Amino acid sequence: MRPRFRPSSLVPAGLVVDHLDVGTDRISLVVRSGSAKATYPDCRTSSRRIQSRYQRRAADLPLGGRRVELQVMVRRFWCDAAACGRKIFAERFSEDVLPTFARRTSRLEQIVHQLGSHSVVGPVQASLSA
Repeated sequence: MRPRFRPSSLVPAGLVVDHLDVGTDRISLVVRSGSAKATYPDCRTSSRRIQSRYQRRAADLPLGGRRVELQVMVRRFWCDAAACGRKIFAERFSEDVLPTFARRTSRLEQIVHQLGSHSVVGPVQASLSA
């Protein structure tokens, strides 16, 4: 019996797949956090009260010659701390999954960085040795 494919195996840990769309040149996944609450980074207060949601796009590692696009559903939460200056905050993901403001997942960014450093170092070393 062939093992069953799980969409959750495509995404970084901590994200849950809500929808999967496989096209001829890309795979699009709608994902969200698996956690029911979020912690505000400034005052460290946890909240479960969702204020709203918005969508964020990020590229992930290609699969089978297709580019992978994550549509991340990000929640905004109410901060209940009385001393906190900001009352609404957006959930953050772990830096090893999807850094703040990043357009690529950490695992794709590592590969792009490695490829970039090799392509720059190679020509520089060749010109120095000539």
